[in-house]
Amino acid sequence: MSKITPPRAAFVDHPVGRTFGPPQDRARNEAILTAALAELPNFNGPNQIHDIRCQWQPDGGRAWEVELRAEMLHDR
Repeated sequence: MSKITPPRAAFVDHPVGRTFGPPQDRARNEAILTAALAELPNFNGPNQIHDIRCQWQPDGGRAWEVELRAEMLHDR
C-alpha cells in the first residue's frame, strides 16, 4: 500500500460545517475565504495545516460548542 499525505489545509476554529462563518454573514464569509487564499503562498509542501487565526466568537469563547451539541442532539 502506498503512503498518501493529506492536502494542505487552513485551520479555522469554527463549528464543523460552518468553516466560513455563520450563514448569511457575507462579509465574514468573504473575509475568511480571503484569509485562506492569502495563506496559499506560505505552504511549501503537502501535509501542512496553517492556523489562519479565525475564531467563531471574537473573545475566543467556546459557548458555541454547547450550542452546536444541543442543535445536533435536537435533530436526531
